Amino acid sequence: MSRFYLIGLILIPLFSLGQVKLKDVLTFGDQQFQKGDYYYALDYYQQALKLDPDNIDLVWKIAETNRAYKDYAKAEKYYSIVYSKDEEAERYPEAILFYSLMQKQNGKYKEALEHFKTAKKIYSEDKTSFRYKKAAQEVESTNWALKQWKIGPDLGIQLGPLPENINSYDAEFGHSVHNGLLYFSSLKADSTDEDLQEVYTKSYHTAVYEVSLHNKDSVAKKLSELIPSGQSIGNGSFSPGQTFYYSVCKDDNFNYSCAIVFSKKESNGTWAPLDSLNELVNEIGANTTMPHLSKLDGQDVLFFSSNRIGTKGGMDIWYAILDKDGKPASVTNVSPINSLENDISPWFDTTEQRLYFSSSWHQGFGGQDAFYSEYRSGKFGPPINVGLPLNSPAADQYYFQSGDSTFVSSNRLGSLYAKNPTCCSDIYVAEIPRRKPIKSNTDQETSIEIVELPIQLYFENDQPDANTTSDFTELSYTDSYLKYQAKFSEYQTKVGLQRDSIQAQKATRELNTFFNEAVKNGYGDLTIFTDQVWNELQKGNHVQLMVQGFASPLAKTDYNVHLTKRRIYSLKNYFEEIQQGRFGAYMLGENPQLEFIEVPMGEYQANKETSDDFYDQKNSVYSKAASQERRIEIIELRISAQ
Repeated sequence: MSRFYLIGLILIPLFSLGQVKLKDVLTFGDQQFQKGDYYYALDYYQQALKLDPDNIDLVWKIAETNRAYKDYAKAEKYYSIVYSKDEEAERYPEAILFYSLMQKQNGKYKEALEHFKTAKKIYSEDKTSFRYKKAAQEVESTNWALKQWKIGPDLGIQLGPLPENINSYDAEFGHSVHNGLLYFSSLKADSTDEDLQEVYTKSYHTAVYEVSLHNKDSVAKKLSELIPSGQSIGNGSFSPGQTFYYSVCKDDNFNYSCAIVFSKKESNGTWAPLDSLNELVNEIGANTTMPHLSKLDGQDVLFFSSNRIGTKGGMDIWYAILDKDGKPASVTNVSPINSLENDISPWFDTTEQRLYFSSSWHQGFGGQDAFYSEYRSGKFGPPINVGLPLNSPAADQYYFQSGDSTFVSSNRLGSLYAKNPTCCSDIYVAEIPRRKPIKSNTDQETSIEIVELPIQLYFENDQPDANTTSDFTELSYTDSYLKYQAKFSEYQTKVGLQRDSIQAQKATRELNTFFNEAVKNGYGDLTIFTDQVWNELQKGNHVQLMVQGFASPLAKTDYNVHLTKRRIYSLKNYFEEIQQGRFGAYMLGENPQLEFIEVPMGEYQANKETSDDFYDQKNSVYSKAASQERRIEIIELRISAQ
C-alpha cells in the first residue's frame, strides 16, 4: 500500500531551470513518484511544465501525482486539461474517469454524474473491462450520493476532531480503545522543519501510539518495543487477555507489504516478544493487514484485510476462526461485501451484529466510505453506507466504537494540514448512544404480520414532475408529500369557490378531512411499514412490494400512465433515501433482496363520476373526489426465504 499521505521528502536542492534539461527533470520526478515521494515529484514536474507547457504527457503525470497525493482540487484541474485535449480518449482513456472521480471527491456530484455517464458510454465497447464496470458503478453511486446530499447529514450526530495531542499535521488513523487508552497509527518523521513541515530524513515510518482519552494534556507514547528494526507498524486490536494483534510492514520504496503479528502486554506495562500468525493468515507473497479480534457465533475470530489468493480485487475483508490456543483454524472471504477495489479496516460490533469496513466501491460519497453489513442467521448482508456526517466526499476509514463514542479517520476538509488541505487524515469522534444487544436469528421463521389494507399514498395534481412523459423522477415520496402538504391551504381555498355557500363549506370540510385522515395517515402508515420491511430484510428474507398507481382523469390516458409510473418510482426513491439510504443496498444487483412489482393503472380505474373538465378545476383538480384518485397503493407484501 503506497504512502500516499506523505507530506513530502526534500532531500537535495532543486535545480534551477537554466541548469537542467527537460529529460533530467522528468527523470528525477519519475524516480520520486515511484518511491511515493509525491510532494517532491510534483516540484520536479512543475519545473518541467515551465520548460514544456504544452506537453500533455507531463500534464497527465501532474494529474496522477496530485491524485496520489490526495490533492483532489489540483488533480481535478489537471485531469480536466488532459480530457479537454483528448476528448476521444485515445491517448489517455482513463482521464475522463479520474476527472469524474476527483469531481466527486470535491463534492461536485452533478458535474461528476454527467462525466461518469460520458465515461460509461466511452467504455461501453468492452463491458467486461474494469473501466466500464467502475464508470457504471459510479453512475449509480453518484446518483445515490446526490439524493443523500439533498437530505443532508444526520443532525443528531455531532462529529468533531480529537485534540492536537493526538491529531497533527501528519496522518493519524484510529484503531481501538483499551482500558481508557486510544491506540492509533501515525506517520511521523524523526526530523522536520517545524515551520515548513518538510521532512529532511528517510527515517519516516508509521508507528502505533497510545494516549489517554481522558487527559488532553497527556502525550502520545510511541510503542517502540513493538517495532522491528527498520520497519513500520500499524493498526491494532486487543484480545480480552491483553494480547495485541497488529501489522508489521516492510517498506520497499514506500510500498507496504504487511503481516499480522501479536504481543502480550504484561501487567507492568512491558511487552512480551512478538510472535507471528501462521501462513494460513499470513499467506506468503500477500499483503495481510488491519487485524480486528472479535467473536462470531460464539467463536473467536480475527477479521483482516488482504490481497491474498481468492481476493476479488485490490484488498478484501477476510476472517480467520481461531482455535482455543488462538491459532487460525480456517480462513473465509466475506464475499457479500467485497468488491473490485479496496475493502479495508474491518471492525465487528458484537452488540448490533454488524461488520463495519471501508470501501472505495459501493454507494458512497467519494473516496473511501465507511459501510456496515448486518450479520444475521450466519450470513453477512449487503454493504450499507453509514451516512453523513460520518462519511464525506474524502476518504473515511477505520470506523470503530467504544462505549457511546464512534470514531472515524478522515482527510476531509477541516483536517490539519501544512500544504494540501486533504493530504492527511485526522481522527474524528461523535457521541452516539449504543442500542441494546440484539440476538442473531438462527431459525428459519419467515411468518410475518401481513398488512390487511392497502397503504395509500397521495399526490398533488400532475406531480411529481409536471408536464413530462418521463417514467422516472428524482423526487422521493417524501419530497412529493411535503410539497403537497405545503399546498393544503391553497386546495382548500380553491375548492371553496362554489356559488352555493353551503356546498362550498361542505367541499372544504370534506377536503380537510381527506388531508388529515387519508394523506397524513398514509404517510404515517408508510413509516411504520418501512420498519416492517426492514425487519424482514434482516431475517434474510426476499421481499417484494406490489404497487399500483392511479391518476385523476383530467389528462389523457397515455399521459396518466407515465404519471403513475413516476409516482411509483418516487416510492422506490423513498426507500433508497430513507434512514441514511440503508435500504438501497438491498435494491441492487440482478436479484435484489427488495423488489417492486409495478402496476401503473393510470386513470383506468378512476371513479368515472370524477370531473375531467379542465375549466372546472375546483372539481377536476382541487376537490376531494379528484384528490383521492391521485395515489399509489402498496397492495401486497410478498415474503420468501432466500
